[in-house]
Amino acid sequence: MATTALTIQSQITNLQTDIRTTLEEFFASLPEMETNVAMSTALVAQSKAITVFQRDNRGQITVSDATAFVSASEQVQALKSVSEEIEDLMKPFIDRLFKAHRTATAIRKQYLDPIDGEVTRLKREREQFAAEEERKRREAALKAQEEARKAEEARLLAEAQAAQVEGDSVAAEQILEEAAHVEAPPVILPSTVPTVAGTSFRSVWKWELSDITRLKPEFLIANEKAIGANVRSSHKAAEQIVGNGAIRVWERKVPVDR
Repeated sequence: MATTALTIQSQITNLQTDIRTTLEEFFASLPEMETNVAMSTALVAQSKAITVFQRDNRGQITVSDATAFVSASEQVQALKSVSEEIEDLMKPFIDRLFKAHRTATAIRKQYLDPIDGEVTRLKREREQFAAEEERKRREAALKAQEEARKAEEARLLAEAQAAQVEGDSVAAEQILEEAAHVEAPPVILPSTVPTVAGTSFRSVWKWELSDITRLKPEFLIANEKAIGANVRSSHKAAEQIVGNGAIRVWERKVPVDR
């Protein structure tokens, strides 16, 4: 079995390698791809030589170069240009591959949906059956326990009555006190759910919210989407809108290259 699994894994790995090799060779053969790849390689190498701003590990500024800022802006525009060229060359084929993937997964879904639907239905019904059997088992166990308690109580009452008849009122009183507080040991009944090879049960614990005001602070999650929307629209004023002292808002100036 292990050998078979290793063989299948090897075949899958080989298939993935073959597909990758085939696609790499195909994309490399596209017109102008060689030129664009050479251009991108050169631009990336040039970019690595540009440093606009830098701090050392103590936070001290070691580089702050206005000329490099201009060069970096020009370099970004050149990099984006060659990136768009490569994207334009590959996109039509990637779109077709994506459509082929969606078609294949749709066919797979067509095959698997009926199977998955029945697996889900039968799993749900087995869960319901097991839950009902467990309910009946607990009910029967409690009933048996109560019957055992009553039997012990009746035995003690009869014993107390016998002691009273014999004139031993002290013993009778003690026995009656014991009868008033008698407890039967728990009754454990076996499960009536059939045992099936390959099938078992695991516990899944669920929860629902009863009162949000009782939650401890560490279990309250900030509504990041709503906060973000307020920050984008109201900027610094969002600090007061969301809650005074709850968040800190600051601004970054991010370069936009067209």
